[in-house]
Amino acid sequence: MNKQIALFLSFLFFCYCVTPMAYAADTSSQTSQTTTTPSTSTTPSATPAATTKATTPSSSVTSDTYLADQFGDLKSISKDDKKKINALLKMDAIDTASVDSFGLDQQITRAQLAKSVAIILGLRIDKAVATSNFSDVQSDDPTRPYIEALKNSALTYDVVDKFNPTGQVTRQELAMLLIKGLGLDEKAKAEMPSKDETVDSTYKSYVTYAIKQKIMTNQTEGKFSGSVPVTRKAFALAVYEAMQLHLTTAKPAKASIAEVKLMGTGKISVRLNRDVDSNKAILNVTKYGSDTAMPSSTVWSDDNMNATLETDALTYGKYTIELSGMDAGSIDKGKIEFLSEVGQIQKLEIVTSSEKLPKSKVLIEFKATNQYGENEILSASDLNIMVGAQNRKVDFYPDKNAFTIDLSKELIDSKVMVSLLEKRSFKTASKSFIVGDFPIVSKIEVGELKIPGGQLIFKAGVRAYLKLKAYDQHGYPVVDSDILNMGIHKSFTETGNVINQTGGNDFVDFDNDGFPEMQMEANMDLDGDKEVIVNLFSAGEQVSTTINVTALKTPATVVIKPLAEPAAEGDGEKLFGLVIKDSTGYEFSTSEIVEAETTGRISVYATGGIVLEADTLTREGRQVAIRSTDGQIRVKEVKAAGPATINVRMNALNETVTLPMNIEKPRKPNSIKLDAESSVSVTLFNGVNPSTTFRIYDQYDIEYSTNQTDYKVEMKLEKISGEKGAISKTVLPGNVALVSDANPILLKEVNQIAGKGITITPHATLKGSYRLTASLVKVDSNLQIVETLDSLSVSLNVVDIKKADLVYWLDLGDSLNAAGKLYYDWGNTKSVTDATYLFNNASYKLAGKDVVVGVKDSSGYKVSYTPKVKWLAVSNPNIIAFNGDPVNPKFIGINEGKTTLKVFFDTPLGQKDLTMEYPISADPMDVSELKINQPTPKSVAGGAALPLNGLYVWDTKLMGQIQVVSNYGSFVNQNCTVSASCPTGYQDQITPVNNILQAKMWISDIVYLTGTTSAQQDTISIGNDFKISYTRVGSTTSNNIKQFTINFASQDQYKTFIAVLQ
Repeated sequence: MNKQIALFLSFLFFCYCVTPMAYAADTSSQTSQTTTTPSTSTTPSATPAATTKATTPSSSVTSDTYLADQFGDLKSISKDDKKKINALLKMDAIDTASVDSFGLDQQITRAQLAKSVAIILGLRIDKAVATSNFSDVQSDDPTRPYIEALKNSALTYDVVDKFNPTGQVTRQELAMLLIKGLGLDEKAKAEMPSKDETVDSTYKSYVTYAIKQKIMTNQTEGKFSGSVPVTRKAFALAVYEAMQLHLTTAKPAKASIAEVKLMGTGKISVRLNRDVDSNKAILNVTKYGSDTAMPSSTVWSDDNMNATLETDALTYGKYTIELSGMDAGSIDKGKIEFLSEVGQIQKLEIVTSSEKLPKSKVLIEFKATNQYGENEILSASDLNIMVGAQNRKVDFYPDKNAFTIDLSKELIDSKVMVSLLEKRSFKTASKSFIVGDFPIVSKIEVGELKIPGGQLIFKAGVRAYLKLKAYDQHGYPVVDSDILNMGIHKSFTETGNVINQTGGNDFVDFDNDGFPEMQMEANMDLDGDKEVIVNLFSAGEQVSTTINVTALKTPATVVIKPLAEPAAEGDGEKLFGLVIKDSTGYEFSTSEIVEAETTGRISVYATGGIVLEADTLTREGRQVAIRSTDGQIRVKEVKAAGPATINVRMNALNETVTLPMNIEKPRKPNSIKLDAESSVSVTLFNGVNPSTTFRIYDQYDIEYSTNQTDYKVEMKLEKISGEKGAISKTVLPGNVALVSDANPILLKEVNQIAGKGITITPHATLKGSYRLTASLVKVDSNLQIVETLDSLSVSLNVVDIKKADLVYWLDLGDSLNAAGKLYYDWGNTKSVTDATYLFNNASYKLAGKDVVVGVKDSSGYKVSYTPKVKWLAVSNPNIIAFNGDPVNPKFIGINEGKTTLKVFFDTPLGQKDLTMEYPISADPMDVSELKINQPTPKSVAGGAALPLNGLYVWDTKLMGQIQVVSNYGSFVNQNCTVSASCPTGYQDQITPVNNILQAKMWISDIVYLTGTTSAQQDTISIGNDFKISYTRVGSTTSNNIKQFTINFASQDQYKTFIAVLQ
């Protein structure tokens, strides 16, 4: 109801102040993601409401009484008392009477007592609990979490269902509560009860012990005055002394998380109930439903009880903070949940300082501050923007907190009201502007040259954008493209016709920041690299800048790389590499090779039975032969045997390079071999289901899997000795039955056997030896075998596992890299030996290895049986760490060096162990390969209308899964089904280590729809988070880019991916 009233009043306010409402339209095709900011309950002030919290001083203040010195009534107390009160104020463990008065002699309330005691005793304050156990404590009462903390710690012994939060606290009640809270109840009861008649009998022992422990003192005439309400001064000194006991002699034996507070959108304060070893203690934050901790950094305070975590901005939802890394048995309550709410805007203001705006399109900037004092970026959907102008349209700029309005139709000296309403928090801001005269461009500031797709070189035939800021005669920014076109004269000092001057709209907001750039297009036909001086003239001044334009290079030499294997009639795709150099020896890049063909500097053709075709899906006009993805000549198919050539003509030199070849006769199956992972002798026993793979080769000794009518594979299963039925079944992939005792011989197609794993299942109790034979045969039209071309057999020996002569060995590889040292050196982790963090991080743990025990039979053949690992003992845990998980045992390198590993594992004959010395090296991370899941070029169905803005490049609509393969693991980014292991719907293993991988993506080779003018061209780019930023200019519902290339690079590896929007 309150929100509805606030919204209604805000609406009335705007209706009163404003003429017609304008609408906010994002200049991008999709509204950018609003930064969501979590909130937490405000630290409670005392009841009544007049009490306040002390203001935190600037970091430059170092006095140990700096907070206490802000209160006038504390100036008269001793410095020692002032230090004690200052310590409590610094912890926000006590409330004050007002901003300038502590309220020394004021009586405290039970609610104030709850807050202070809960904090200084490290009680668990769970703000995720929404209701109270007490009927007189409201759910929105800021002291409720502290009252519940007392209840959960059994310290509300004097109440049942009502807490009486505004009630007074007597001195004797305070003494009892502090002693009980410190866990000293039994010691107090053992004391001689006080004989002080001012103390009630229930409290006498507690008062005696509180005085003995110097928590409290007697008042005048040696009396305690137990029934007298406690003052804020006496209360402050008592809780301070209780806190000292809590930190020393009454310290809890085990650490627990006491309280979590959000200090910002990605800043979390964690308070423990006692100090810990900050070199061991680990604090992780995890979003509800996820098993993976968010990347974060932790800074511990000097007392090792308080820590601050900084992480990515939290979104709305539940999160968990977990304490780990300490010695076993040293943690009690190591987890606590908290709720991160969408950030609330506390202040909204229009920050455009000028009172008078030019009679044109103008930029209005505003500022939104959240409850943490942080600036928050809003989207168009977060606001109602109302403008008292004739033109109602508002262009909103994502990620900038700015929008433009058009005042060109307004009368000079008329007033225009601009008003904002933030929809979540109902904050408003308004400002009245006076319409000034027509703007005249009087000053120009020139910035850097921007080239689409992240390219660094301004090449012939390419469009580039010169960043600039222009100001009118009053110093106000000019953002209206029409005004810039009229007010800025351009000239180019150059040799030859370098810049294509077509006129028209030369100013376009290329990067969508509200300030248009000057666009320039370099002519295609340049005779060499050029240096161009750009001169810009305005009414008030001239500015100049120099740009360099690189000419397209002329091929001088061409090398066509031959195939590594013969080409035969009937073959499909074949690829021929190219090396092209200019007259200086410069070697063309992939994009330059492609460009050389598309611009007509080279021509590619073939003779004989070769059919050339590149990626026609992405080409227009004449046929081309070079693939745009890798710069190779693509043979689409080979139609005939005999002599053939591939030719590359360098048109400027009128020279042709030829690669002659001989196309062989059509392929046919010729031989059969075992896969490298398969053995000619296989030992089997119950529970082991090994796989055997046969491979077929043609007459050129190239692997073959094509079906032909007159070629088959005969599969035969024969019992050699022992019991019939010892082999229960053999199956192909998909559980397709193969040979058995009942059906010992079958004819299969070549592609059903070639490269397919045959799973063999032994009988649970029967023993015996069999032979599995695969024969490559030629058959007639009646499927009768007329010739056996090749044959290969595998022995299958089913044995009793307890009698099998098995040899065990450690299958751990030769060495491992020191991931701990690498990630520490690069600043990814805070400790070299932080193995827990390495194992918990989805990216870092890829550098580890599985603990595997291999098995061989007496003849040395591998047995498909994996013993269960029980434990891995490491002689030097500073070199190698073990995750301690018997279900999924892994180890990881920490530091360079050698250490001894001892693996304990189960066998049919009991537990065994194996030992080996294992080296850890400190090699740098080396990227060996980049992988893209989707074929390229890819036709994107529905791509013409697909909202691209905000898509990750690995979205299944685009590249699909991408991988960066390195010696520290294969890092995979991909979309996934939302689950506990993938809570965000995508897996990103690259970003956490990208400071080392240096993976980068950018857009190039953009092709627009025919007829799209420069001013109408959509813009597309890729951010460091691998998200696409796409701005629709020509239409709000469709894309006018029909094709683009994504360049993917990491270290010295490079790949491209072409997307065709259909």
